Parts: sequence; C-alpha cells; structure tokens
Amino acid sequence: MARGTRINQGAELHGSDFAERHAPRRTGKARRPSNSDTNPLKRPVAARRRTGVQQNLPYGQQGDSRVRRRALVRMIPEGFGPRLFKVSAALLFISLLFGGLIFALYLFGGSRFFAFRALQLEGNNRLTFPEVLKMVEEVTYEGVWRVKIKDVKERLLKNDLIAEAEVTRVLPDKLHVVIKEREPFALARRGDKLVCVDRNGMMFGDESLLGGKNIPPTIKGLVESGENIADQNRKLLMLYQQLLKELDNAEPQLSPRIDEVIFDEEMNVRLVLKDSRIIVMLGQEDFRTRLNAALDVLDAVRRKDAEALQVLKIEDAQRLLGGNRIAYLNATIPKRVIVGLAE
Repeated sequence: MARGTRINQGAELHGSDFAERHAPRRTGKARRPSNSDTNPLKRPVAARRRTGVQQNLPYGQQGDSRVRRRALVRMIPEGFGPRLFKVSAALLFISLLFGGLIFALYLFGGSRFFAFRALQLEGNNRLTFPEVLKMVEEVTYEGVWRVKIKDVKERLLKNDLIAEAEVTRVLPDKLHVVIKEREPFALARRGDKLVCVDRNGMMFGDESLLGGKNIPPTIKGLVESGENIADQNRKLLMLYQQLLKELDNAEPQLSPRIDEVIFDEEMNVRLVLKDSRIIVMLGQEDFRTRLNAALDVLDAVRRKDAEALQVLKIEDAQRLLGGNRIAYLNATIPKRVIVGLAE
C-alpha cells in the first residue's frame, strides 16, 4: 500500500514539472553569449523581432546587378539591338540623300538655266517698262530660282510712285510683276520743291505727274518727319478734301480763287488768295461761310464802300479806304471779320 501510495502521489505531478526536473540545466558556461556569431536567421522569428536585428538580404551588390540585368533582358526583346542599328543606318542614309539633293538643287539653281531673262509687267501707267525692269534686275543677279520674292517687292516699293506690288516666280527664267501706282491728287510743298500727294497723304514724284490740268490748291504744312507720319497726313488730306467739297458745293465755286492751303500744328486752315495773296484764316469748320464773309470785306474795300464796311463791323474803315495794305483776314469769329493791316 505504501508503494501504491507513492505511485498515486507521482501521478498527481504535472507534465511540465516532470520535464523541468529531468531537463539538463544550462550553466553559465553553457549559455550562448549575446555577441555570438551564430547566424540570426536560424533563430526563431519571434526572437529576431524582439532583438530588432536587421536581416541581411540573401544577395549583395553583385546580386543586384545580376537581377537588374536579368530583368532588362526580359524587358528588351531578343534581336532589338540589330534592328535598332538597321533603322538608324536607314535614317542616316535618307538624311544624307535629301541633304545632297537639296544641295544639288541649290547649285543647279544658280546655273544659267535659271538666269533672269524676261519680265511680265502689269499695272504701270506712269512708270515705264525699262524703269521697272531696271529695279527688278538689281535684285535678280543670282537667277530666278534663288531670288527672294520679298526682296523684289521691297525694291519695287522703294519707288514712291508704287503703292502695291505682287511678284510671282515663273520658272525657269521669268518674273511676273503686278504693280499699283499712286494716283496724284494735289501738289504739296516739301521744302522748296513741289511734289505730288495722293488722297492718303503720301508725297511722291514731282508736279509733272499731274500734267498741269485741273490742279487744286497747293498744300503746305504736311508732316515730313517724326512718328505716325502717314496717319497725320491722312487726317490732313481728309480735312483738305472736306474744304474743297464745301467751297465748291454751290455756285460760284470758290476753290479756283485759292492758291494755297496752309495747315498749322493744330490743323487749323489758312488760305492764300490767288489775286491778292492775302491770307484768310478759316479755322476747322464752316469754310464756305467764313470765306464768303472775308470776300465780302475785300469787295467792299475794293469798291471803297464805307457803309458796307460799317455793316460788316469793320474797324479802321478809314485806314482801309485810305489805301493801307491788308495782310490777313481772320474769319474764325462768327459774324465778324478781323482785318490785319500790313505794317
């Protein structure tokens, strides 16, 4: 019974206690130091996570280059290098071929085959054919193929009489030129010379272009230098045309009595009368009405009509009737004309 009793007591022992009793105890000498060279990869995963030791990759830098090389081989199809070389060679050959062809055409364009030999001209009325031909020949010395159409147009437009020009190349040896000449409208003073002016205020040529027939009053005061010359002169010509229209819109026409129209910087109009060379100031409006008032004063002075001068509210009537010379008439004041006497 005693023996059985001991067996029952042993049965009450737990399995873990039994294993702990019979497991060999690790002494200090048997324990692995913390700095052991044992491969940490062989340690349990939980242990590696607790210690925080960085895991080494199964390959180093050489392994990286081999992997990249293998990946590149998989990405680039087999035979890509030879095909790339063939395509590059073909493109280079085509470029050289076209470059050589263009260079050959350039050399051929300067040959006698493309030399300028004929001019087809349209639109010239005042300019003669030899005059236009001479201008074209100045820029076509390299032949019709090489000549720049822009250069031909610029050379033609340097002539003041040419307003517009169109140039067409007719291979192998011709140029077709169509020009539009300026139409002279009146004469303008440029310094001490008389030149023609068109309705846009462009000055060109000389007085011979008008031919001496039905020439309107000469213009003085157009802008000759500075900025926006064309715009300023265009405005002055519009005012000039308005003046002529008002002076001639009824009988008798008054423009034949005008020798010169003068514009000042403020675009005010002054007229120089043909018969007496007296200056009449008209301002910028009511041209016919104001000119008629000034002419009435001159007619009264010519007739020596003192009563008419009093009606016209002219001061110094006695001096006018006594023969003093009139220098100007200012008709810009409504219903009154101021007479300026020469000193």
